[in-house]
Amino acid sequence: MNRSGRSGVAGRCGAVLLGALLAGCQVGPEAEETNGEELSPTETSLAALKPPHPAPLARSGPAVAYGDGKYLTVWNDERTGGVYGTRIRRDGTVLDPEGIRINIGDGAPGSGRPAVAFNGTHFFVVWNHSDGVDGVRVKPDGTVVGPVFRLIQTDESFNPVGVACSPKVCVVTFTIAGDSETVIFFVRVTKNGVVIHDPTRTLSSFPNFAGDAAVTWNNKRKEFLVVWSDEHGAGSGHEDIHGNRVAEDGTILDGHGFPISTAIGAQLTPDVTWTGQRYHVVWSDNRNGSPDIFGARVYGNGTVEDTDGIPISTATGAQTEPRIAHHNSKSLVVWDDKRTGVHRIFGARVGEDGVVWDPTGFAISQGDKPQEFLPDVAYGGGQFFTAYAGAEAILPLEPHFILGTRVNHQAEVKDSPALPLTREP
Repeated sequence: MNRSGRSGVAGRCGAVLLGALLAGCQVGPEAEETNGEELSPTETSLAALKPPHPAPLARSGPAVAYGDGKYLTVWNDERTGGVYGTRIRRDGTVLDPEGIRINIGDGAPGSGRPAVAFNGTHFFVVWNHSDGVDGVRVKPDGTVVGPVFRLIQTDESFNPVGVACSPKVCVVTFTIAGDSETVIFFVRVTKNGVVIHDPTRTLSSFPNFAGDAAVTWNNKRKEFLVVWSDEHGAGSGHEDIHGNRVAEDGTILDGHGFPISTAIGAQLTPDVTWTGQRYHVVWSDNRNGSPDIFGARVYGNGTVEDTDGIPISTATGAQTEPRIAHHNSKSLVVWDDKRTGVHRIFGARVGEDGVVWDPTGFAISQGDKPQEFLPDVAYGGGQFFTAYAGAEAILPLEPHFILGTRVNHQAEVKDSPALPLTREP
């Protein structure tokens, strides 16, 4: 599950193979057939003990966004359609314990980690599958607004997908593989779910190997910043973090991108947020020999403020898969942490001035599951919300559960044990 030890293209190829394997898995029957025969009292009692649907089991890490007083967490699920979600109130109430089927189409089921963003009126959820990248809108009341829209049709798109929205359009990012390169693509879609076919949609240079794109919206400059991990001819193990700005009208502002971090070793799995004054970019960085969490501040014009990077967590063990959300004067960075030998979710607050408030990090997950990994984070309603996966062990193709917890500005975890966002058997 964890991408930290893989090269950019190897990790993406693994994700595609995983998606192909999962697409072939069969969903269990939702209810037993009775063929019109009446059940005996004993059989009726036993049937009443069975849940009406199989317990939702995830196959990827979750993604989360906030809008209209609710968090929407989405994940890749073993049930029909492959993409499900649930809404959570600010008080921690899980509104959809059975999950909402997000992919209501009859095409290929979603695979890998979906992405979600809020545009002011609707959540936009996007996902990869064996035939390309699809998406759909979801109202804050949980209604899925069809039809599903096709962003790109290809068997060469790779996870992860990313999405960020202005009030008018959303930008969706993904990786496309060619014969000798992988490049970062974007597609725009209107607030009404209409896909815009821009003439040029390539953000990274080629021939080259790039991947792991993430995107955020800058409401001050009316543009998006896309960040990704990029080999730039140096080979696997030497990936750097690059970025490119995209105007709301689809204009690419920085050619084939600009460097954000070119430190020695590999910089992987970046994420980005706009703070109202500048961008905060975070990534997993092995310049010290094992993966740590680093970050940098980037001005709205693309100038990198911290060219050497900001060390956010350099604890023992591997720290990978960072995600970031911002409010007021601080960002909350969360990540997958193995300082104790098992996967846990840790976090740290980073100020607008680049100062790390929690240099040793603090535990967000509390060990409710033996392994807790692949987090995401969003801000809304006066607090941060972190969603993550939890499992008995991390093994190939093993389904797991989705958990969540609220975290306030004082780094206090408000839900222990964590909120179960998917049911257990």
